[in-house]
Amino acid sequence: MISAFTNTFKIPELRNRVLFTLVLLVVVRIGAAITCPGVNAHVLQTWFASQVNSDSTGSVAALFNIFSGGALENCALFSLGVMPYISASIMLQLLTAVVPQLSKLSKEDGGRQKIMQYTRYATILLCLFQGYLLALSFENPGSNPFLHGIMETITKLGIPLVDEPGVPFRVMTVITLTAGTMLLMWLGDQITDRGVGNGMSMIITVGIVARLPAALIQAWRTFVPSGGHGSQVNPLVLVLMIAFLVIVVASVIKFTAAATISWF
Repeated sequence: MISAFTNTFKIPELRNRVLFTLVLLVVVRIGAAITCPGVNAHVLQTWFASQVNSDSTGSVAALFNIFSGGALENCALFSLGVMPYISASIMLQLLTAVVPQLSKLSKEDGGRQKIMQYTRYATILLCLFQGYLLALSFENPGSNPFLHGIMETITKLGIPLVDEPGVPFRVMTVITLTAGTMLLMWLGDQITDRGVGNGMSMIITVGIVARLPAALIQAWRTFVPSGGHGSQVNPLVLVLMIAFLVIVVASVIKFTAAATISWF
């Protein structure tokens, strides 16, 4: 395996593809660290840190933060990630199966390109909607049920999450987040065409790997409490969870292999 990895750098074309992919992934990580204008990222960072240091599971916000590669924690340009594009793709696939016009279009010459264009339009609409909701959450974090306890963090720090809330901030945030997601889509396409392939999957994987250390620390503190803090987890429950994880992974591999074979 190591020899196969080293051999990739001996082939010029393959080496260029790997280096090109690495450069774009660095750009993705940089975008996940650049804060949106008008937002104090220190507030959210402190709140997320308190979720990790406590016995809380971090709720849904921590899950979205993992899939965005920590961008949500930084109130970054890529806070929405590629999830709007994934959602739009799923929507168009389902509509293609149930709407006769789209089904007919997909079988025509150039029909797939048109459906992909519709997918991008749907992505923009989802970005505008989700970006507006996220802007409202930035302005009123206490009203967001997924940010439980953040008002205590704001009170403790003595600084608001948004310095100047209002319509200008919402418009600027929506445009910034939408542009960030569209840039991620373009980077994913470039990785697919000129890199190692599967650009969207690469972006999601890198984001998850970037948040993996914090997730492991949080899981360790949840299941292995120390110093008398936290609730003791039944070892049987832990064993069942690991067994369930193995079963889920094995099932996914089996179904994926069966779907691949059915195509041939």
